[in-house]
Amino acid sequence: MKYSAGNMKHSERNRILINGSLISLGLVAILDNIFSHWLFKWHRILPDETLSEYLEIALFILGLILLGMGLYREIKDRRHKAQ
Repeated sequence: MKYSAGNMKHSERNRILINGSLISLGLVAILDNIFSHWLFKWHRILPDETLSEYLEIALFILGLILLGMGLYREIKDRRHKAQ
C-alpha cells in the first residue's frame, strides 16, 4: 500500500516518526561510540579516562536499547498492519 498524506492516520504517522527516531538515535549512539571514541580515539566524553569509559559504555548500551525498541515497535506495527 502506497502512503500519502490523505490515506494515513495521524497516529500512524506519529508511530512511523517515533520508530524511525528511536532507530536512528540508537544507531548514532552506537556508531559514534565505536568509531570516534573507541577505534579512532578522536575525543572522550570527559577528561578522566576511567570515568569516560564507563559513560561511553553506558551510552553504547543506551544506543542498543533505543535501537532495539525502535526495531521492535516497527516490526510490531508492520505485522499489525499486515493482518
